Amino acid sequence: MPLDGFSEWLRAVERDIDPAAKMAQFLQTEFTNARPDPWQVEAITSDAQTVALLVCRQAGKSCVLATRGVRELERGGTTICLAPAERQTREITRKVTQYLRCTDLVIERATQSEIETDNGGRFIAVPASGATIRGYTADLLLVDEMAYLPGHNAGEDVVVALLPMLKDDGQTFYASTPAGKNNMFAQLFLDAKPEDGIHRIKVPGTSIPRLAARVERLRKQLSATRFKQEVECQFLTDGQAYFDLAVIEAATSLKGAVCPKLCTSSNAATEQSPMTQVATQLLRG
Repeated sequence: MPLDGFSEWLRAVERDIDPAAKMAQFLQTEFTNARPDPWQVEAITSDAQTVALLVCRQAGKSCVLATRGVRELERGGTTICLAPAERQTREITRKVTQYLRCTDLVIERATQSEIETDNGGRFIAVPASGATIRGYTADLLLVDEMAYLPGHNAGEDVVVALLPMLKDDGQTFYASTPAGKNNMFAQLFLDAKPEDGIHRIKVPGTSIPRLAARVERLRKQLSATRFKQEVECQFLTDGQAYFDLAVIEAATSLKGAVCPKLCTSSNAATEQSPMTQVATQLLRG
């Protein structure tokens, strides 16, 4: 019917002028009646040169990266997407390919890690290696699971190799769940300064209503420390120890504990039991 065609035309116009409507169309290829969360709309519409996304698992950060990649393809630009492992690069490329079916673009060439469209756009997903990512020029850089990048300096060397590829007016997205404090991604948030121009978005699982059941299940299954890191997106320890030393010390006291709070006085040292002295030495390293 003519009215049906007119309604579809109006929806197409809405998607063209409203990024949230466009992303909703993408998401509905995976989940019926899905709508983007406010933080997702904030991310895909940001015009900051650097966007940092601290996001819990299963919150939809890969959907944000894929949506941003498709938008760049529609502009005819080149996107380089970096991930710690090849499996992750294939997954993000698959999602971009799926979202592209909602556009008017024609895919001229596609592999498990690269897409070329008829308007000259390119999406290239590569695993994190300084040797494999050199030689490109990009309008958009996407770094997925940045906190888990391999290599020296907790992945910093890989990012340093990546950044010179970005055009002067290009944009960079860093996205990850937390993995300790000793990595470049953690420092983006721990050393945040208002004047650095980075658009930071933190998305703990407890802030997303649709994840409520999952969050409660994890609250019961994980230790308090793990829950804080995996769900509440807190940067804890160095990513190696199971418990943060601050958590251990906060749970101790001068008396009545198996491991009393560390005390520098000689009297406290002499009054410690043999078990306490061993535990104290372990905490001191």
